[in-house]
Amino acid sequence: MKTWFISDLHLDIHRPEIIQLFLEFLEQIKPQADALYILGDLFEYWVGDDMLELPKFKSFSAVISKLNELNQAGVDLYFIAGNRDFLIGDDFAKKTGCQLLPDHYLIQLYGKATLIMHGDTLCTDDIEYQKLRTILRSENWQKTFLNLSIEERIQQAQELRDTSKRKTITKQAYILDVNQTVVENIMQEHHVTQLIHGHTHRMASHSFSLNKQTAKRIVLGDWHDAAHFLAVDSDRYILQ
Repeated sequence: MKTWFISDLHLDIHRPEIIQLFLEFLEQIKPQADALYILGDLFEYWVGDDMLELPKFKSFSAVISKLNELNQAGVDLYFIAGNRDFLIGDDFAKKTGCQLLPDHYLIQLYGKATLIMHGDTLCTDDIEYQKLRTILRSENWQKTFLNLSIEERIQQAQELRDTSKRKTITKQAYILDVNQTVVENIMQEHHVTQLIHGHTHRMASHSFSLNKQTAKRIVLGDWHDAAHFLAVDSDRYILQ
């Protein structure tokens, strides 16, 4: 039995092949999963749980059902919000069986204290993004946004997404990656030597020294053109 970690699927109704790939992935891991941790950006955007009421998001209903099926089979499901789907709420959690976790969460991974997160809070060199994140995560902004019609919310989400893509192209690579000092500080704060996150789409396992101990930062891959995951059991880590 294994514990699985995924992030940055960016499921989109305009990319049905990735939705189908995810449904197949959930079916494949069902017999061998203790738990599944989704570390953000499961969806390309999420404007509120009520968006599932729109016929054009019918394909997302299959995702909800398959997650619930996995949970009913005895697999524990956990979700940490990403920068695209931070408006996922209690209705989504109830329908899927996912437990919603805070931005930073400490788990015991087969006896190894491990910090998990989406990872965007580590990218502090991207000052512009961090300012926007503060606004979008504020209670006032979310309350105002959720009071708009679904179509208005979708339009705003698409505009934010398009603006983000344009600005990302102009930013230097280091700005879009994590800040190592921030990584080390937050790991020391939580007294861990292992961190798992997504967000940067730069799948890798990084080893470094932390308080004279060997520390590890595992970065999950995105699902742009293939399924990527981290599978962990009591003996080994598989990152692909």
